[in-house]
Formats: sequence, C-alpha cells, structure tokens
Amino acid sequence: MIEVSIVASELSQLKQQLDQTRLSHRDTTLKSRREILLLKRIILRFCAACKHHNGELDKEIVELATSIEQVENTSELTVRIATFERLINRYKMDVQKEHSVMEEHISYCGETLQRVVGLPAGLKRDLRTLLQYPSQDGSKHIQRIVRLVELYERAIKFISVGKISSEINTNEIIDVDTQEQLSHELQHLISELDFDNTSGNKLLGIRNKLLTGVDAVSLIDLALQTLQLVLEGTNNERKASQAFVGDMNTQVAQIIKTSEQNQNQGQSYLEQRALLNEEYSLLIKQAEGVLESKSSEQEYKTKMAMLLSEMNDLSERNKAMQSREAALIERHEYTTKKLNNLYEETLEYRRQLSDQQQRVFKDPLTKVYNRAAMHERLDLEYKRWVRHQHSLVLTMIDIDQFKRINERFGHLAGDKALSIIAKTIENKVSDTDFVARFSGEEFLILFTETEKEERDKVLKAIQLAISKLPFKFKDDHVQITVSICSSEFTNSDIPEKVIKRSIDALYKQKSKGTEQFIYL
Repeated sequence: MIEVSIVASELSQLKQQLDQTRLSHRDTTLKSRREILLLKRIILRFCAACKHHNGELDKEIVELATSIEQVENTSELTVRIATFERLINRYKMDVQKEHSVMEEHISYCGETLQRVVGLPAGLKRDLRTLLQYPSQDGSKHIQRIVRLVELYERAIKFISVGKISSEINTNEIIDVDTQEQLSHELQHLISELDFDNTSGNKLLGIRNKLLTGVDAVSLIDLALQTLQLVLEGTNNERKASQAFVGDMNTQVAQIIKTSEQNQNQGQSYLEQRALLNEEYSLLIKQAEGVLESKSSEQEYKTKMAMLLSEMNDLSERNKAMQSREAALIERHEYTTKKLNNLYEETLEYRRQLSDQQQRVFKDPLTKVYNRAAMHERLDLEYKRWVRHQHSLVLTMIDIDQFKRINERFGHLAGDKALSIIAKTIENKVSDTDFVARFSGEEFLILFTETEKEERDKVLKAIQLAISKLPFKFKDDHVQITVSICSSEFTNSDIPEKVIKRSIDALYKQKSKGTEQFIYL
C-alpha cells in the first residue's frame, strides 16, 4: 500500500506538471499570436511611412498593407513580397523614361548652341562629340548636362571677351532693369533650394555675391553655376532616396521571411506539443488502468516502471521542446526589435522629408511662404473660386524706397527689416489668410471669403503697424512705410492677370508718393 501511495503521489505530481505544461503552452500560443499581430502592425506602419515616392510604389504599398490585414498566415504573402521586391526595378524604368525626355532636351540645347556663328572649332568639336554619343540608358544624363553647361559657359565667356564680335559691349548684354530683375529672381531661386551638402554651401556663396551686386557677364556665369549646382544637388538627393528605399525594401523582405520561418516553426512546435499531450494522456490512462488492475506485485512493479520510464522520456522531450520554444520567442523578440528600429528610421526619414518640404515652401529669411508655395496656393484658391464664386482677393504689399535702406545701411539691415515686416504682416492677418514673399521687397496676401470692410481694416492696421516699427540702423532711427494694392477676382480673371494688374497699378500709384492704398 505504501508503494501504491507513492505511485499515486507521483502520478498526482505528473498531472500537476501536465496542467502547468498546458497553461504554459496556452500562454506561449497567445504570446506568439500577439507577436504576429505586432509584426503585422509594424509592417503596416512601415508601409505607410514609405508612401508618396511615386504612384506605382503607393499602389504596391496599399495592396501589401491590405494583404497583411486580411491574411492569417504570412506565408501567403510570398507573391506580394516578390512583387514588392521588384518595385525598385519598375521605378528604375520610370526614371529611364524621364532620362529619355532629358536626352531630347540635351539634343535640342546642343543643336541650338551649334547654330551660334563664330564659335571656336574646338568648342564645336566637343559639342559634336557630346551629341554624337547619347546616353542609351540615361544613367549618365547628369554628366552630359553638366558637360553641356560647361560648353555653354565656354561659349558665353568667348562671346563676353569680344572674340566673336569686337562691337559687343559686356555692359550692354542685358539692360539694367532686366539684369536687376534676373538677379533678384536668381536670389529667390537659391533661397528656395535646400541642399545640405557642398552644393548648398556653394549656392549660399553665389547668393552673397548677388547681394553685393554683379555685372551682366558675372550674372550669366553665376546663373550657369547655379544650374550646375542644382543638378548636382538633385542628383545626390535622388541617389540617397533610392538607396534608402532599396535598403528598406531589403530589410522588410528579410523580416517577412524570418517571420514566416518563425511562424512555421511555431506551428510545428504546436503540433509536437499536441502529440506530447496526447502521449501524456495515454500514459496517465495506462497508469490508472494498472492501479485498478489486480495484478501481482511483481507484474505491477514492472508495468509501473515501464510507465515511469516513458513518462521520464516525455519529460525530457518536453524540456527540449521548451528550450526550442524559448529560442523561438527570442527570435521573435529580436525580429520585433529590428522592426521597431526600422520603424524609427522611417519615422526619422519622414520627419526629414517633412522638414525639407517645409523649407522648400518657406522663405528662409522672412519665414513666410515663398513664391513657389504662393503659386500652388493661388492655383488651389482660384479653382475653388471658379467652382463656388466666393470672394477671392489678392493683395500686394510693397516696401517704399527699400533700395535706399540697402544702399545706405547695407543688405544685412535690409534683411532685418524684411524679417520684421513679414512677422508684422503675419500677426495682423487671420489663420485662414495666406501670406507669402512675392519678390525682394514685395509681399502677397490672399483673402478668401472675407468682407471688404474687414479686409480694409486689416490692411490699414498693417500699414499703420509697419510705419510705427522702431527701426534703428547705425544709430539712425528710420521709418519704413508700405504701399498696398488689393484686387478682387471678377468675371474671367486668371491669377497671372490679377497679379500683373495689381503690380502695374501699385507702381503707377507709388509714383504719387509713399504709403499708398488702392483697391481695384
């Protein structure tokens, strides 16, 4: 009886171990499911972070995200992943089409330069060589553009020193007004660019030269340098973006593959665990049968010894299974950590893109929107006006006699004045109004769905506030005033027409004096 009690006690302990094993298996299964859900969620977030490269990429991302949300077994995503891996190659084909268009422009520009009479034979020979061997796959179109720009630069320098015609006067290449306008536009173009590398530093250097004033020949030379730097900076950013997308694509593919392997192993462990449980149940039933049988003591001992041996074997197998499951959980944790890191990288990249976009559409000096953003917003508001015919008013604000400030106190003083005036304008308008820097000393405001009395009150307040700003340059107190022209969209107006009408009317009115206010 004592031995029976011992066996019964051991069986009770085994049953407790079996119950604990079942609970452990249930927890492991639940944890595995949670981890799979976490992996899917992180992959979906990563897909969302990779959007907006191009339409094709967005479409593939949407389909991949939809598949991840709908399927239970990630192994079913193999085809989708393969499609996603081929995305870069398709994107490359689109880029090659763009290169083909660029090649046509290169040929056109080269042929135009060839028609210039009197260019040296060496330059024309280099030009023929450039046009004779076009880039078949578009991979070297940037180098060809740079080379073409260099040939243009050589041609312009050749012209500027009078070797084509001794009658050319370098000071008469561009009239003064046009030269000044081109200089301002080039400054604004450089201000709207945002390159963090060497190209960005060189562009800032060119802008500083333009601020100090250059002659016509130097202006053309700086414009060519700007074009070359823009091409280099754009090419570098494109390569960096392609490298980032390619690296992200590779890492996602690896993580998906690892996740599929882990899931398959988890399913295999689940099946093995079920078999172990069945064997445990069978041995317990056999042990209960032995206890209930009326066998002899020797036969009883023999059967129980065999059952205990089998149970010990199952116990060892269970320990081995637990070790493998622990390793699987560790791999899951590693994959999750890797996905989290990848997700953080995409968030940082998105933040950089968002910051870059903000810098692209913001004037770096005044911090209000620049001309590019103005055209985009004006186009949007114009389309809304066409549909709904609500009130849409374009207002030009021009700083009176601003050139005198630059000439008397220097460009740094002028920059300071522009920054303060822009802030004053922003503080006076509402959040729904749009403020942008239109040109050197001109600002533009778009009023939508506002009454004339309200607009006039705001504009008069802007005019008064600016005139009272305490400007002090080189110990001199200077009063700065602005003139304002508002023009409401009517009938068949288009943005270009309204802008021209406002500028023409404003400068005509300013001939009568400072601090003018007109409404068209």
